[in-house]
Amino acid sequence: MPDLVKNEDTEFSKQQLQALAGFWPVFASPKFVYETEDKHEKRADGVLVMPSSTLSREAHAFHMMVYREGWILKEFDWPKWAGTDEFNNLFSKKGAVAKASVQQLAQLLTALVRKERFCSGTMACAYSDGLLTGITQRASMFL
Repeated sequence: MPDLVKNEDTEFSKQQLQALAGFWPVFASPKFVYETEDKHEKRADGVLVMPSSTLSREAHAFHMMVYREGWILKEFDWPKWAGTDEFNNLFSKKGAVAKASVQQLAQLLTALVRKERFCSGTMACAYSDGLLTGITQRASMFL
């Protein structure tokens, strides 16, 4: 039976926490780049090609891991939660995520990943603002 960390309604295994915490050194590295953006260009035929972004190999691995390890909560009303003071505090207050529960980390990751589908760049901004680094660092504190 796996070693579980029970928090509110959800149980998270040490494996899940280790998988998330494993990205802390990656995100904390000054050399890490979350995504690269191609600039728009005007082709010779006059067609304007809009810019696009590409996730780095590590950022792609992070996205795959959060799904594989169950950090994306099913049947969680993330849009409703994203309008709460709890979300706003965790999302925008420096250091707030350092006190987050495991459940709150999962809720935050779910909201960020889902929001990315509607608003491209959400995850890159969460990285730039230090939020993803903070989430992964906080996960390491539960080990």
